[in-house]
Amino acid sequence: MTDEREQQSWHRVLVYGLGVSGSAAASFLHDRGVEVLLVDQRRAEDLVLDALVDVVPGSEPSAVSAGSVGRAGAKIEFLLGEEPSRLPPGIDAVVVSPGVSPERPLLVQARRRGIPILAEVELAFPHLDGPVIGITGSNGKSTTTAMTGALLEASGFAPQVCGNIGVPLVSVIEGAPGRVFVVELSSFQLETVSRFRPKAAALLNLSPDHLDRHGSVEGYLAAKARLFACQGENDFAVLNADDPLVRQVGTRARKRYFSRLEKVEDGCYLDGDLVVEVDPETGAHELFRRSDVSLQGEHNLENAMAAALLARSVGASPVGFGAALAGFEGLPHRLETVGLLDGVQWIDDSKGTNVGAVLKSLEAMPAGKVHLILGGRSKGESFVPLREPVGEKAARAYLIGEAADELRAVLEGSAPLEESGDLETAVRHAAEVAVRGETVLLSPGCTSFDQYANFSARGDHFRRLVRALASDQAIGDGEDDGDGGDGAVVGGRGANG
Repeated sequence: MTDEREQQSWHRVLVYGLGVSGSAAASFLHDRGVEVLLVDQRRAEDLVLDALVDVVPGSEPSAVSAGSVGRAGAKIEFLLGEEPSRLPPGIDAVVVSPGVSPERPLLVQARRRGIPILAEVELAFPHLDGPVIGITGSNGKSTTTAMTGALLEASGFAPQVCGNIGVPLVSVIEGAPGRVFVVELSSFQLETVSRFRPKAAALLNLSPDHLDRHGSVEGYLAAKARLFACQGENDFAVLNADDPLVRQVGTRARKRYFSRLEKVEDGCYLDGDLVVEVDPETGAHELFRRSDVSLQGEHNLENAMAAALLARSVGASPVGFGAALAGFEGLPHRLETVGLLDGVQWIDDSKGTNVGAVLKSLEAMPAGKVHLILGGRSKGESFVPLREPVGEKAARAYLIGEAADELRAVLEGSAPLEESGDLETAVRHAAEVAVRGETVLLSPGCTSFDQYANFSARGDHFRRLVRALASDQAIGDGEDDGDGGDGAVVGGRGANG
């Protein structure tokens, strides 16, 4: 919606939402002499105060919450604890954080007045000095983003991994020249982009998610598809050929497909143990081997295929791809093995916040051997698709959080169920029941916001509970005899995205 010249004309900008991306956007604007008005419905004491102080280094939270602080000839104002009923005067643009609904009254007023509303990534885009790779999808975004960075680095490129993975794009504008910006993007971030144009963009998969925000699968797909809207014929769209919804995406970019199930004419596909890249002009050649991918699950093979095509789109050689994938250890809270206690594997998949993520995680599990911890706050999607896979894979399911009753209504009769209520109870009871050769899997299929600040806090709590079990076991077993057995081992490498 804006280019660099338009941004230079701004005098006063409203930033709605003081999370990580909002704070970074405010700092970026303020450093350029723009007055910033920060709005957040949360009170100062409910916000992460470090984020508030980071906007204005040297200030105190009490000063921040008082109203305004000046720096570098510009002013930052704070309206915390409530949303003003009217759009304040003199606003040239609004930067909206991903967690803020576009239907908030202030944003509706801004649209009516023709005031630009943009995401932090679109604020940053005109200032970038290198090619951009954008990655979205219902599941696997963070893993694929990190994988793409690893493949680029193995090929001698300087990747800047950022976006929804935890580092705002606007915070990494300044840096060494020649970087490739590898950006994870959520549907919330994409809702308000209109000029964001990545050199290469990937849609990994699509399953019903965030329906409480987007209203329907069609609305959700439309938000994701905005990633491709500005691409031209010299750009690349990397798409999952095995996902019928993804195949619907329209774009002017060159479409390159990845598939585990069939050959493609342009992209890559699985042939035995080989992942083969095919180009209509140059023919077919090996990208890497399936056995190179260190992470569990067929979906991680798909993530690796997408990452390879994205890296290829900016000129990376595939020579080092196999070694890079073999050494890639994954990310926390994504099918991450956090313990092996008396032959029972404990896996943290707290990032599995939708039904599609749970289904993909269960694919990697043996039948009838999983103690599955499910629940949290529902996103409004149906749990019905879980019924058959849970019946096949779960020895028992432990239901926690606000969605427990809804999950029970759907899963009753498919597998033994227990309404544990909270994670601590579920872990304790699973530890009592699970036997050697089985797996305790935290893959909630829901957000964490009913009981935790975020999925990371939920996963960290799970890890602590497993460590406590290991400690109890070690006390009971006496000294370690050094035989390398599987009595109590906590840690391990990530397995999934």
